Amino acid sequence: MMKRLVFWIGSLLLLALAGCGGSDGGTPAVATSVTPNALFQVGAAVVDISPSQPVFAGGYGDKNKPAIQVSNDPLQVRAFVVAKGDKAVAFAVVDSTGWFGEYQDAEAGYGQFGARVNAAKALEARGFKADRSAVMVSTTHSHATPTVVGIWGLMGPENRAYVKAVHDAVVRAVDQAAANLKTSELWTVNGDLNTMIWQNGQGTNHPDGFPVDPRMPVLWARDPATGATNSLYVSIPTHPDQFRPFNGTVVQGFSADVPGYVRKQMDDTFAGTAVVGTGTLGRQEPPGQNPDYAEVGFQGEFVVNALRLAMAKATPLKSDALGSAEVLKNVTVGPSAGNQGLLALMKYNAAGAGLGGPNCNAALGGNCSIPRSLTAPWCNGNCSTTGTGSTTLGTYITALRIGPQMWVSNPGESFPEVNDAIRAAMVDVESVNVVGLAGDFLGYNWNLNDYSTAQIGSSDFLKYNVGPDLAQSIADAGYDNAVALGFKVKPAKVAVKAVADTSVASLPGVQFYPTRLATSGPATISFYGSTGQPQDNWKLPNHVLSAISWDFGDGTPLVSSASQERLAHAFTTPGSYKVTASVTDNTTGKSRAWSQTLTIHWPLSLEILVLEDTPSRIRLGLRPAGGTNTLLAAHWTCPGGDKPSGLTVTCAKGAGPVSVKAWDGAGSMATAQRTLN
Repeated sequence: MMKRLVFWIGSLLLLALAGCGGSDGGTPAVATSVTPNALFQVGAAVVDISPSQPVFAGGYGDKNKPAIQVSNDPLQVRAFVVAKGDKAVAFAVVDSTGWFGEYQDAEAGYGQFGARVNAAKALEARGFKADRSAVMVSTTHSHATPTVVGIWGLMGPENRAYVKAVHDAVVRAVDQAAANLKTSELWTVNGDLNTMIWQNGQGTNHPDGFPVDPRMPVLWARDPATGATNSLYVSIPTHPDQFRPFNGTVVQGFSADVPGYVRKQMDDTFAGTAVVGTGTLGRQEPPGQNPDYAEVGFQGEFVVNALRLAMAKATPLKSDALGSAEVLKNVTVGPSAGNQGLLALMKYNAAGAGLGGPNCNAALGGNCSIPRSLTAPWCNGNCSTTGTGSTTLGTYITALRIGPQMWVSNPGESFPEVNDAIRAAMVDVESVNVVGLAGDFLGYNWNLNDYSTAQIGSSDFLKYNVGPDLAQSIADAGYDNAVALGFKVKPAKVAVKAVADTSVASLPGVQFYPTRLATSGPATISFYGSTGQPQDNWKLPNHVLSAISWDFGDGTPLVSSASQERLAHAFTTPGSYKVTASVTDNTTGKSRAWSQTLTIHWPLSLEILVLEDTPSRIRLGLRPAGGTNTLLAAHWTCPGGDKPSGLTVTCAKGAGPVSVKAWDGAGSMATAQRTLN
């Protein structure tokens, strides 16, 4: 059997060390032991969930739009299963705005909870010891998908039937992923999506002056011998809500938005199956505003580039520990109009509540009713329109252990400080990784006392929030689950607390994102910049803001653009360039800037190397020059016509040309060819 490349290289290094032993009479050199990379069985699968009949969308402002069936791009469930021995854990990501833990009436059993239970049974049927805690289901939060939560669209008969279709697809995807297991190393890294999260100014759902959570955690399953990608799981920490099913009078159809774009690009270049979900979502919005797929492509290109740059720095897990934990938390529905309003939407979905079941009655204040379960443990106390007293909503919060890392579920849109509180309480967890909208769909979770009216006044944070203790409950659940998974934690749980930089309240906002952070040159990069009113100008007449002034850091003259106007710039010479966009508030004279360093590499080139030559086969590798100097993926054509993938491959011995196409850590591609004798 072919030895793994890491061991092949390691053997050469050990031989070299042994050859550098001491002089006559000295102590012989001792080779330092190296912990081998952990091996897992990892599989992924894709199941289509395109609606089989017209259904209502869950997009903003689409409540009165007709049911549609057409899709702009595929809607899917993707699953990622990691196994070791008789243990297995699974992720399943659904292209949906959200999905409740449990449902009312005929859809009872078809929520995330039921899908987790039945997916775990599928794992058990394949010989694994797994319960529902081992299955983490989440949604992408694309608002260009069929609604299964009401709120923005009617839960008519077709949408109710679609809930079961989604449930069945999750179970099938997890089962198929478990049937597709391949021996893999798991390489991990946290990418950085900072520039894609609007933070340098006030906006509708992104208050100025607060830190964000840019972590983009990656699980990269690779063939131990060749380095080829078997599958990939990644969480994107920003709202994928760019595309709209209806763009004016144009029916654009359903879309998986940015996660769909990213996974397709990764599938096409890496040849494995990419599973793309969301991470921290609360108050983390992208800068873009255009509702068409062109803007999805621009944002997707940035995310793909940032993802590849991160993967170039990934390292393999050395521990093969696997585990799962779960805790039930009961959240008190708060007294505010927003808290009680969400509860009322649940109550008035019931058939006997007086509005005839699922509805978008004007009495609901512009929303549609919510089909989340009104029975225990999901709802306790006052759970009907005729009830009295307080109400608590139950939700299950899960965590998975993969090696030294913990993946935690957010049953809604947690603000960054919620997940920061979990991280702050850990002692030996290498990384706390977030899976957003996992297990349930309970809206925003945050501590109201940490935010002023001016900071959140333009948002809908108060409207879509079930109660003031949800944020701390999620943080506490992360702590409890860490203990159950065998991690060391600090003596006490950490309180959720957001701290603002109030010095920016009087400043205008400005931010941009490029389509690429790094690439091979010469290159033309597209930029999208936008500006915003000062935070302390809320509900006051708008200030007059200047155009955006651009300094591309390459000595070219400054240029200007309007807010939300896309522009391109050509970088002709390799190097690092600090790009700065600035705006001036002409009413107050105050200015603000946002900078991002871009790297333009020399063009990537490849040299095909013969690593091993035997009478029956030849083993090949690559030496890159230029680019990032780190290769992530390669696809080969052998002399006999075989088409293996990997950074090192074996071809049957034979005369003729061998060719390869490879991508580096910035996504730059190069080809090479060599004639074998």
